[in-house]
Amino acid sequence: MKARRAFGDEERTHPVNEPRGRPGREVAGVILGGGAVLLWSLSSACIVGVGQRLGAWQFLAVVSLIGGGLQVVGQRCLGRELRSLLVLPWRLGLAVLVGFVLYLLLYTTALVSAPTEVQAMGVNLMNYLWPTLAILFTTWWVPGERMHRRLMVAIALSLGALLLANGADVFRLDFRDGIRPYLLGGGAAVSWAAYCALMSRWRSWASDYAATPLGFLLVGIVASLVCGWRGEWQPMEKGTWVGVLVTALGPWAGGYMLWEMALHRVSGVTLGLMGAVTPVLSTLNLLGLYALTAPGRVSGTRVVVLIVAALLMAMAIALGASSSRRTGQRDLERKGAG
Repeated sequence: MKARRAFGDEERTHPVNEPRGRPGREVAGVILGGGAVLLWSLSSACIVGVGQRLGAWQFLAVVSLIGGGLQVVGQRCLGRELRSLLVLPWRLGLAVLVGFVLYLLLYTTALVSAPTEVQAMGVNLMNYLWPTLAILFTTWWVPGERMHRRLMVAIALSLGALLLANGADVFRLDFRDGIRPYLLGGGAAVSWAAYCALMSRWRSWASDYAATPLGFLLVGIVASLVCGWRGEWQPMEKGTWVGVLVTALGPWAGGYMLWEMALHRVSGVTLGLMGAVTPVLSTLNLLGLYALTAPGRVSGTRVVVLIVAALLMAMAIALGASSSRRTGQRDLERKGAG
């Protein structure tokens, strides 16, 4: 049976539960996704450490323009034509605006505007609801993906790990004094999850394009205009430039490039579960930053709690990936028997 067409003629039909490619290609996708996760784990610490010094709009303007330029160079070195980086089909372009540009604007302004360290970690937690949302969206939107018991248990473990990692700090806050950053963080989670699910659904033709270079350049242009309009441009010291370049080269240009390459090679459900590791690693990096800038705020008990949460995340990833493979194998066996 053929999966139904959607979103226009650009999307190709494919058999439900058809293998997504050679085993080596899927392994490469998992490796690329893992590299993206490791780089992304530095993102929140970079945004807080550098963005709170520069302000959200100047940080976004400088880092996004540098990151976008680096991605264009990197994609050209991989053999992509410039047209496939800067001229996108309208559906993909709309997904970039709603799912990528909006995500970076919401996530960065949420972290930078958080008034305390505790709230910054809570906002980070809200943002990292995206792996679970991406799994849900993928099972709804991508032909051949479906919800099953093991995946539901994996999602529950992911949510439990997130709650264990940061829940106590979130519940101690007075939401009347700082609900805006949480709303921005939650909006960022929905935005990025939708983008990942759509990229997974459109993989058959979207792999001909690289969407993130244009996304970064658009974020940089918008942020530059807003920063100029608000009169927030300020001189940057050498240390700030180092932080900007590390962010642009690592979590942003490198991380997003690896993630987009992974989306074209492996299931969005598997990548969504892999991404569930990021909040714990990200929180550890934030705690490390606070230990350097505000000593005494990282307790031994907190470190133990985070390690336990990381183990729960690892269990969720293994369970979800195993579950997805088992389901696909059973369906193929039934198909062959029929």
